[in-house]
Amino acid sequence: MNDVIKSLIFLALILLTACNDQNTGVGNQAPKPKAYDFTHYTDKTELFVEFRALTVGQASLFAAHFSRLSDFQPVAEGTITVILSSKDQPTERFSTDSPSVPGIFVVKAEPRYAGQRQLTVELASKAFTVRHALGEVPVYPDLAAALAAAGAEQEADSGDIPFLKEQQWKIDFATEAIGRHELQQSVRALGTLRASAGNEAYVSAPTSGHVLTPADVLPKVGMPVQQGQILASLAARLSGTSDMAQLELDVQKARAADQLARSELNRLQQLFEAEAVAKRRVIEAQSRAKVTGAELNAAEKRLEQTRRQAVGRASGVPVYAPVSGILAQVTVASGSYVEEGEKLFHIINPDTLWLEARIAEADMAQLNTPERVSFIARDGVYAASPSGTGAAKVDGFTSDFQIQLGENGKLISYGQVIDPVTRTVPMVVEFQNLQRQLSVGSLVQTRIYTGEKITSIAVPEAALIDDNGQDVVFVQSGGESFQRRVLRLGLRDRGFVQVLSGVNEGERVVTKGAYLVFLAASSPAQLGAHGHAH
Repeated sequence: MNDVIKSLIFLALILLTACNDQNTGVGNQAPKPKAYDFTHYTDKTELFVEFRALTVGQASLFAAHFSRLSDFQPVAEGTITVILSSKDQPTERFSTDSPSVPGIFVVKAEPRYAGQRQLTVELASKAFTVRHALGEVPVYPDLAAALAAAGAEQEADSGDIPFLKEQQWKIDFATEAIGRHELQQSVRALGTLRASAGNEAYVSAPTSGHVLTPADVLPKVGMPVQQGQILASLAARLSGTSDMAQLELDVQKARAADQLARSELNRLQQLFEAEAVAKRRVIEAQSRAKVTGAELNAAEKRLEQTRRQAVGRASGVPVYAPVSGILAQVTVASGSYVEEGEKLFHIINPDTLWLEARIAEADMAQLNTPERVSFIARDGVYAASPSGTGAAKVDGFTSDFQIQLGENGKLISYGQVIDPVTRTVPMVVEFQNLQRQLSVGSLVQTRIYTGEKITSIAVPEAALIDDNGQDVVFVQSGGESFQRRVLRLGLRDRGFVQVLSGVNEGERVVTKGAYLVFLAASSPAQLGAHGHAH
């Protein structure tokens, strides 16, 4: 009989055993040895193993469920060995070299020696080798002794929530051991991300006129620009009319007036040399000639500008970028008419941002000197400070941003005057946004940290479920069983929340997939929690 057929038989036996275990009717279930299950962790794997009480000469099937702690997915290859050992008897080993299905290894153990034995399960795979020392288990001399021991122990319903390994492996699932963390007092504030001073500019029209820059050349939103770069050109409005005939007439009139003024100047200069007129009249004639010359020059420029604009060759009045950065807004289109002073472009340099937080008047008493400010971003590109990660939110983002004042950010201002309308005090913090993943204008829920630090039991915020206003976590009581715990919470800091009561240090809480465990507790039938799938 090949190994595949053996594995299928073992799986069928386990399934039959699981089905029989669910059957509680009188007269339809023979007495069985006690069922054991262990859940154990190494630094790389989680083991959940089930088997019946061990009896000399009797086969007992071990169903060993192995999950990788790196992603809580099933171990798909390797050899596992069930080891029974003691000081007084020889060591016994029972192995299988592959899982029956990914994550589940079935081993048949038929011990030869009775007594208290140390149970160890070893997994050797291509990636790693681990040993799970599960402690001492009895090996009974015969089936009668095993049944007698099972009859003496009454199993009570623990009320735990079943959530099978097969369900865990199909979702984004993870657990984490509860430990002690350093937490710091904080207050919440509503904040806005802004460009820092000197890194933002609104570009206005220097004169009234039409935008000459073609549509395919006109800068677009999101384009980088350099200080001094020409963003657009305007055909300035140099007269109150743009009628070509009127402009040509204006030139003729100005030329005639200029010629007349120059002739009069020549005549008066000759008379002055003959001492026939006073010098004052020559000076007046010179002044009139300068005015008519300027009027002729302006009339000719107006005519030439209009002619060049008509054939698309006008250079126009350039509009320059006063700072380097990114175009955040473009409010004009090619050919549109703009008035002098009208805003055309909005430029920001998002490499350096200001977080402007508004602190509520009621929270001012809790703040002395701010030490740290945190909020949350969509991804983890931002280089957080060595002290950890943050605990507030940018809309649509999930990863932490941390500003440690004096390290990767600095305090710009901290107002002491309360706004009479909002009853808040402003605080401005500057930080670097070199990857440019944050947008100017974003509203952020911010936490500002100050005061003494404490070390306390804390759980990840990701583990918390809001159950009708109660803060709830799900503690793993076994490989496939969980308990609902209601918590009393304290400080929140760097993605963790202080637990005042409800869980103990060292217990494991569900950090990913907690809501599905919550649904399993509410409606176990819908999630297939009635009996094992293997």
